[in-house]
Amino acid sequence: MGHRVVEIAWLPRTETEWATFTAARNAAANLWNKLVSMHAVVRRLRLEWPSKARWERWAKGRFPGLSAQSVQQVVQDFCDTLTATTKARKKQKAAREESTQQYPWRCQHRYRDVPYTNQEATLKDGVLRLPHGRGGGVLRVIIPKGLDLPGRVMEAQLAFGVVRLVCEVPETMPSLEAPVLGVDLGVNTLLGATDGERAVLVSGREAKAIVRYRNKALAALTSRIDRSKAGSGRRRKLARARHRMLAKSARRLRDVLHKATRAVARAFPEHRVVVGKPFNDAAKKLGRRQAQQVSSASNAKLIAMLAYKLQGATKVPEPYSSQTCPGCGCRQVCRRVYRCAACGWSAPRDVVGAVNIRCMGLHGGMHSGQPVPTRIAFVRPLRKYPGAPPVDAPGRPGGTPAPRGAA
Repeated sequence: MGHRVVEIAWLPRTETEWATFTAARNAAANLWNKLVSMHAVVRRLRLEWPSKARWERWAKGRFPGLSAQSVQQVVQDFCDTLTATTKARKKQKAAREESTQQYPWRCQHRYRDVPYTNQEATLKDGVLRLPHGRGGGVLRVIIPKGLDLPGRVMEAQLAFGVVRLVCEVPETMPSLEAPVLGVDLGVNTLLGATDGERAVLVSGREAKAIVRYRNKALAALTSRIDRSKAGSGRRRKLARARHRMLAKSARRLRDVLHKATRAVARAFPEHRVVVGKPFNDAAKKLGRRQAQQVSSASNAKLIAMLAYKLQGATKVPEPYSSQTCPGCGCRQVCRRVYRCAACGWSAPRDVVGAVNIRCMGLHGGMHSGQPVPTRIAFVRPLRKYPGAPPVDAPGRPGGTPAPRGAA
């Protein structure tokens, strides 16, 4: 079984709901801060970290405003974070690399998202009930009309301005009879997709601009918040501005990603996707700015969107996929346009990567003599293309003939 996250925009409307909402998020932050500070003491004294069950017994009844299962879920999230960090540090130590993973160390959080299990978060008649223990009250979230949940609610999370529902959905195995679509992920070119005969390149300039604005605005607001007095009205005003900016940037980025994947789904319906694995590890070899761009790419979201809009998605390793000629197998480094020095074949670099990734999905590796697209369409996700899919349009902006040298 798989899982899909559904977000519902929601904020309290009455003073009682606001009090319950604030108390729950404050109690979750206090519990997390206490665990962080005690973990620092245990590490400094070189003691063994107690078991999860022991922490659950300790935290029981200490944090009013949270239900017992929400307390257990916060403890579970903290223990899972410790386990993942320990494994990552051991892996880096075995590879003789500098440790970049840190245990949770900030214990000044004022609010934190509140988790609920499916035993607490009950959905009935279009209303989601979120309890908060004895005397904590119950928050009722109305599911918008027309929103069909993809499956049973397994977990809920209460954040500022949004309620996230983790729904269980059956995993659909990709049909082996469906045609294969190779997809290469990037930054300047968000998606490069090809079925061997034609290709679609979706511009990533809009997504790149949104991420850059978000990072710059976040740095500026965080600097102003750090310089303001703790507990002051100015600090709260700046914190609200940061929340609004992050929420707006997330909505804009999600809209761009949906429209980009929709363009691919319209051009290649009912295809099985083979996509290169996310390349965040490659950021270690890049400069500071390029590394930030690569690590900020929304690769996992793109793969998930392609998987449910098409016939599933399979990830394959993509080393040297954009540097190997599909025609003769020659390997060389090029910029935005790949020009083979051996056979003279030429195409955008993202098309080369998509062709080789499709070959790896079909044959398990890169081979020479692969079919290459004869038509290449350049698409902007925020531009509307009425009528037929953009790849079939006879010229710009819908479709563009392949560069010189493409067979």
